[in-house]
Amino acid sequence: MSKFITIVVRMPSDEAGKASVQQALKLLEPHQTAMSLEDEMTTLEKIEQHPDFEEHIADDARRQVAELHRLAEAFV
Repeated sequence: MSKFITIVVRMPSDEAGKASVQQALKLLEPHQTAMSLEDEMTTLEKIEQHPDFEEHIADDARRQVAELHRLAEAFV
């Protein structure tokens, strides 16, 4: 099983910086498996910070992710 990495890039506001990021992303295209233009990390942080959010839900999700990582490592 291949190893995956997640990269979060803040898009620069200037045109030269944007062009640089676009050029770098173009180099990664042959290896890219997914892309999102939404900010799921910020959304999740806001959900977890909501006063009605029960911490055991986040704890359970983290346990499940750890198990997925453990199973993935077994295939490497």
